[in-house]
Amino acid sequence: MRRFALAFACLLVPAFVSAQMPVSPETRSTIAHIIGDIMVNGQAYEYDRQLSDNIGPRLTGSDNYVHAVAWAQEQFKTLGLTNVHTESWKIPATWEPEISATGRIITPREQTLHIYSYGWSPSTPDSGLKGNVAYLKHLTKAGIDAQKEALSGSIVLIDRQSIGENPAFGQLLQALDHLKTIAPKAVLIVGGPNGTQSASSFTIDASISPYPIAQVGLEDVLLIRRMLDRGPVTVEFSFKNRIRKDVQVNNVIAEIPGSDLPNEVVIVGGHLDSWHPATGAQDNGTGSSTVVEVARAIKASGRAPRRTMRFMLFGGEEQGLLGSTAYVRNHRADLASIDCVLISDTGGERAKGWYLMGRDDEKDALKNVEPLLAGLGSNDTTPSTEFLFQTDHISFDLLGVPTLVLWTDVEKYFKLHHKASDSFDAVNQADLNQGVATTAATAYAIADSAQPFAPHQTPAQVEDWLKKASLWDDYQYFKNAGVFP
Repeated sequence: MRRFALAFACLLVPAFVSAQMPVSPETRSTIAHIIGDIMVNGQAYEYDRQLSDNIGPRLTGSDNYVHAVAWAQEQFKTLGLTNVHTESWKIPATWEPEISATGRIITPREQTLHIYSYGWSPSTPDSGLKGNVAYLKHLTKAGIDAQKEALSGSIVLIDRQSIGENPAFGQLLQALDHLKTIAPKAVLIVGGPNGTQSASSFTIDASISPYPIAQVGLEDVLLIRRMLDRGPVTVEFSFKNRIRKDVQVNNVIAEIPGSDLPNEVVIVGGHLDSWHPATGAQDNGTGSSTVVEVARAIKASGRAPRRTMRFMLFGGEEQGLLGSTAYVRNHRADLASIDCVLISDTGGERAKGWYLMGRDDEKDALKNVEPLLAGLGSNDTTPSTEFLFQTDHISFDLLGVPTLVLWTDVEKYFKLHHKASDSFDAVNQADLNQGVATTAATAYAIADSAQPFAPHQTPAQVEDWLKKASLWDDYQYFKNAGVFP
């Protein structure tokens, strides 16, 4: 999703000496202290409670998001970190529901719908929106063209059958782009069971969709499908969203300066924003609280690592990884000094270890770190690239910087995230602490090592890496859309 520009990075980063990153006895001793502090005295659970219960949902650019930025700055300052500041970037539009959606089937009979506005949808007209429903059989460019006459000017219904099994992400987005060209009146997208909402958006850059988009409960969609089998179906719905154009949004940054190599940096990051149906306790309150707690525990150890540790909370992740991408764009000249980026964004279940996203050299580099994590049960790695384009590491990766993403169980996470059930009561304190300890131990080991973690990849290596993951075509789509740097 981003453009490459590290042709000479290999000349700028320190020489890479050995595949396995050494861990000194002093580093091991400090890590043991840090893990013990987190497991016994950890504050991540309380940080998450404050974000979730005291501040609430944090839609990017909303008042709650602004409060969360101020909260994060205050936490970092209280912990005694240095260079605590914000860096702003511009979002095309902010979006918040103002008047809840209402809707109903009109013909062949009246039926109230379980309906919600989709994220970054425009409001309907004040009088509502009414039209005939046209079911889209295949959400592909060819499928849209095959039904062009029926879809144009209609309210287009898209369900799971329309999407198909395991579609490529880039192909779906291309199809949605193509749908705009036939000018539907509106779109209805299937949601979860009636009465539940799973927030998301059709755009990947926080721009407002060209037509209203509503999410409809699963059982209501099935009813509409059955009615369509027997004749025309007409629906009407209305909602009002608060939209502000070209708004400045802040990332939050703080540091622990390195003792010997202050110009080399290890980043620990996560996204501060969330969706609105609940309070974002798992996605990504757990990740945000992990960042702050790792900072607390390492600062409290009294032994700064060799390299500078930079703690970052990004905005706009849910709208297309916007905050982290803006940071990479703005700091492109400094990327060669970044030794590794560690991201937490898979919820608060027990950590297994780290997503390597297909980089075998990182697996070798972690060999000496894994024994430090064995007692936590998180001394494993996975090469899976399933979530390669889905969180804040990717813009760094695409410009060659080594990254790690915390690997946790995600079964509960995907049942909760973006939904009304993503609230603080679903967070398990012991599991959250275990993931935080895994992150702190790994980050400190990398930051305190006598040699760099892993080499920066060249543009050619990044291309080979994406092709090996069968994601080169998706990357090309995102690159051409200007999503990545």
